[in-house]
Amino acid sequence: MEAVSQPTLSELFKRALARWPSGVTIVAAEADGERRGMTASSFTSVSLEPPLVLVCVDENANLLEVLERGERFAISLLAEGQQAVSDHFAGRSSSGLEPLSPDLSVEGALATLYCAKWQLYPGGDHRIVVGRVEAVRLGGAERPLVYWNRGYRTLR
Repeated sequence: MEAVSQPTLSELFKRALARWPSGVTIVAAEADGERRGMTASSFTSVSLEPPLVLVCVDENANLLEVLERGERFAISLLAEGQQAVSDHFAGRSSSGLEPLSPDLSVEGALATLYCAKWQLYPGGDHRIVVGRVEAVRLGGAERPLVYWNRGYRTLR
């Protein structure tokens, strides 16, 4: 009789998190002329006074070194219909697509938060990056890009 393998805690954890819907952001930074961005759904507000936000960045992400060297970064909250931008920064880039503006924002985003690096903390296989929001640019009032159960979704 063949043994049936049980899912590992890591596999169960991933499945559980896939059931939690989240918005999609692009985190971008620049240091020494090098610009990097990445798609992140692990983003949240931390504090209103002072205005702090956090994003979790994989220790192996190309963006992490730029965040460590730089002093500022931007977080753009994506709107419905910006899946190609999200895919681009998740490593499935489209040729000819250059979604970052000179100020590190994404055109068409619902909002962009311009942050000064506050602190970086260890977080397992990720780094917890906390930023102090210095400026906010609001975009249109479209619906957000939502990620749930390993796919993009729309709100009704």
